[in-house]
Amino acid sequence: MANKIRAGDRVDVDLVEPFLSHKFPEASSFSQFMLRVAGWLTLFFASVLVIFPEVGEYLIGVLPSFLLLSERAAKALDYVWGLVGKPVGKQHLMYHMPNIIIYAFGVAGVRQLWRRINRDNWRDHVEDAQEKLTKAIAAGTGRFAFPDGFSLMFTGEGDQVAKNLIMDDHTIGPTLSSKRPLHTNLWGKFDNAEGDEGFIRVLDQFNSEDAGEYVLFPVVDEHLFLPGLEEFDIPPHRVEIAVRRIREYEKQKGWAPKKTVIVGDKEQQSKFITTSKEGEVPSPNDEVSLRTIAAEYENVTIADPTDITLSRIIEIAEGRQILFRASDHGTKKYSNEFYHRLSLLGYEPTSDDKLVIGYDITDLETEHQVVSQKHTAYLPVILSRDVFDLLSKHYLRDNTYIFVPALVKQELKRLVTGPDS
Repeated sequence: MANKIRAGDRVDVDLVEPFLSHKFPEASSFSQFMLRVAGWLTLFFASVLVIFPEVGEYLIGVLPSFLLLSERAAKALDYVWGLVGKPVGKQHLMYHMPNIIIYAFGVAGVRQLWRRINRDNWRDHVEDAQEKLTKAIAAGTGRFAFPDGFSLMFTGEGDQVAKNLIMDDHTIGPTLSSKRPLHTNLWGKFDNAEGDEGFIRVLDQFNSEDAGEYVLFPVVDEHLFLPGLEEFDIPPHRVEIAVRRIREYEKQKGWAPKKTVIVGDKEQQSKFITTSKEGEVPSPNDEVSLRTIAAEYENVTIADPTDITLSRIIEIAEGRQILFRASDHGTKKYSNEFYHRLSLLGYEPTSDDKLVIGYDITDLETEHQVVSQKHTAYLPVILSRDVFDLLSKHYLRDNTYIFVPALVKQELKRLVTGPDS
């Protein structure tokens, strides 16, 4: 694997974390024993030369004269010490004995010296590759090989649905984003402003030909359900540019069009207007939406969180009349759109019983309604993980709530990995 990284080849995603976390032992048990012995001997010589200098001077005086190194030899030895520590700066060999013991008699010292002189051994190859891979991950330029059928996930900043999918299975696919995600090392840096060049570069980081689908996330986490007209991460016309870029790239490569899943709202639109001095002039392509994109391009599927949520509400309602409850501000913002979107799914009640759907501008208002327990047939629609976790401890039971991110993740998982996953 180290050789693959050094050569710039793609590495298997299952090996990335074990490789990065691998640590070499600093020394064997024998080396540690030898270092302890060397340490005591070094302490002896240090005490002689520093604490009892008169003893050291006496020994220097009685030792053979050949132990007095020439100036050139002393400088050469100091050069060696400089590679692994600090030069001694003395000519007599006695002053060099602590270093000789710790670096020559001490096994680890010999190895350290050898590694400094000769940077061409297996351990150094691995550590160099670890450093190179770490830097590539930080820069978003890591090259990885995923299992066949993986998903190329183009996300915005902090897409919780994509994050949850990856945390369930890190091999599901890389995150392609303008900023490094905190939850995975398997990502590629891509910003829409980079255009075709950046798109081609980031896809080349992965075995993209083996991908099963592209997944685009133009949604905003806090507006997954019933988003406003402009409550998106990427406007529909930019989504169309992305889909067109994907199809043109596939055509250049000679690939069949892969499935493209767009997680977003079908009703949001980008509008373009042609005018004359008399006013607006009808023209083609005035409106771009995820709906028009799916109609124009082959093999495009829209995973609309609002439709997914409403379908679940209809399932739970079982023919009951569906009422909408929110604060006064929430009612003004959401009520009409709620019933409009419900009508698009063709829901017609078949009984006089009622189901009250709770959804508001924030989940804090919905939390109050749940805790107050004033409505027995009250079904809260929740977006916030924090509020959901808090209410789950005491108030929520199965089929008494809808947690939208989990619902969307379940549907998306079905679309990208199959119904049996």
